[in-house]
This record gives sequence, C-alpha cells and structure tokens, in this order.
Amino acid sequence: MDSKQHFSVWLLVPEPQRATVVAAMKAAADTHGLATSEPHITLLGDAGAGTEAEMTAKLAALAGIGAVPCIFAKSGAVPAGIGADGTVPWNQSAVAVPAPTPELSRAHRTARQAFRGESVEAVALEGWAPPIRQPHLSLAYGNPAELVATLDTPPDYVADTAAVFSCTPPTLAGVPNWREVARTSLVAKGTGLSRF
Repeated sequence: MDSKQHFSVWLLVPEPQRATVVAAMKAAADTHGLATSEPHITLLGDAGAGTEAEMTAKLAALAGIGAVPCIFAKSGAVPAGIGADGTVPWNQSAVAVPAPTPELSRAHRTARQAFRGESVEAVALEGWAPPIRQPHLSLAYGNPAELVATLDTPPDYVADTAAVFSCTPPTLAGVPNWREVARTSLVAKGTGLSRF
C-alpha cells in the first residue's frame, strides 16, 4: 500500500509568516467551503514512486543546500492559467508566485535530481508544473474565480525547511487527507531528518 501513495516535495513557510498565510487560507476556505493544506511552495508536485522510507532518504539530498528567499510580487493572488482541458486546475486556482531566485532554482533542480533521477542536463531546463510553469504557493484549492481578487499576497519569508508530503489521493477531495511524511533543514547539513 505504501508504494501506491502520491508524494510531493514542498518548501514550508516558517513562523511567524506561516500564521499569517494559514489565517488567510482558512478564512477563504471557511467562506467558500474549501479544503486547505499546509502552506508551501511546491518543488515537485509528483516526486515519483516509492515508499515513505525511500522518499525520506531522497529528501536528505536537500539537507544543508541553503535557505531559500521567497519574495512575492505585491499584486495579490492570481489564477495559474488554463490547463489542457480549457479550465483552471483546482490545485493552481489561486496562487502567489515568488521571484525566481537562484536559491529557489537550486532547490528545484536538487529535488528533481534526487527524487526523479533527472540528469544534470535535464534539470538545467526549468521544469515547474503546468500550466503556470513557475514556482507557486497555493492560497486556495478549487476556489470560485471571484475569490482570487480577495486574496492578499503572502508576506515575504526565507524558507529553511523542505518536506515530503503524502498527497494521496492527489485530488481536490483528497486534500484533507494529505500529511507530512518527513522534513529536513535546508540550512543545517547533517542535522538529520524528522519523520512524521
């Protein structure tokens, strides 16, 4: 059963900024009957197949690679764009897009190599999830279009933790079941992994 899970790799939002983002996400979710998850920037929406133990071991590649400044344009939330089926995807329906810093690109490339086994040549090309194809922090999932205009830009922060989450099932209905599997510090190499 473990190998059938869907895993994602996230940069977590630190306190005190996390509390601000959680409050905004919860207010929107409560008003519109939406599910919420832990606030994060998605490094990999699909980390590949494996067990929780294998995903935890792969996460070690991110330990100590350096903190990631997450700086957002102050224009509020945006819908990610139109998917292949002509609709806005539920998981990118209200996002904030951080600036593409070298640190964020490094974390993304490292995750792609560690979790997907991508070559150095392959990760030289940006490979963020469609349709937006940019890093993003989801502020709501499956929201009505009018909600986007009411969401504020999250505060800037420096991410110092990466985590593997089981996003099973990887659907809007599955969001309440998503859970953290393991986390690691981006700033302190060799401090070990925490399993949940």
